[in-house]
Amino acid sequence: MVKHDEILTGLPLVEHLSEDQRERVLSAGHERTLERGEILFHEGEPAHAMYAVMSGQIKLVRYSPRGRELLLHLVQPGWSFAEVALFGNGTYPATAEVVEAARLWVLPGAALLDLLGASPELALAMLGSISRWTRKLATKLELLTQRRVEERLAIYLLGRSGSRELAAGDIVELSEPRNLIAAQCGTAPEVLSRTFRHLEDDGVLAADIDHITVLRPDRLRALAEWIE
Repeated sequence: MVKHDEILTGLPLVEHLSEDQRERVLSAGHERTLERGEILFHEGEPAHAMYAVMSGQIKLVRYSPRGRELLLHLVQPGWSFAEVALFGNGTYPATAEVVEAARLWVLPGAALLDLLGASPELALAMLGSISRWTRKLATKLELLTQRRVEERLAIYLLGRSGSRELAAGDIVELSEPRNLIAAQCGTAPEVLSRTFRHLEDDGVLAADIDHITVLRPDRLRALAEWIE
């Protein structure tokens, strides 16, 4: 039996399948590598496959009529995407661009449909995966329409801290460039810079290029009103 990458065997789509079922699903796909800046697919193109990130980062974006980029999600290793595109009208609802050189697992749509017909367990897992993406997009919509930029940034920073309880003096690493942080917060880089300055002036944090130092964790949590 082929030994698959741990990232793949841990995908939510297959992690609860039996070993034989998981092997059938993963063996039906293939790997593909892409360099930074490459476009995997464009919004509106016919959907031919779903993907999972094994390493690197992929951003899913849509563009306004004036060309403004809206970041829908930044896909990290261990997550699959584009499942929904294989159903409905069969086109990709967003553009996928490589942020960091990426290694992807590609499952062609025809192979997925065959697997779904043979495995009710996989069909249930697929519904779960689609449900997770629906929740993510609903959360993104709530952030963009009902939260101030300060609050979005606070949520982002708490998310970067993981599960640890932040204390005064703790460091939160910012491994992504400011323009990408701004996109995830649904704002422009210059607005993000002003927001960092406001939080510094209020004594909430001290910002550096690649990290922030938390000064008032209680204020940061209050701004975020933490959501998962």
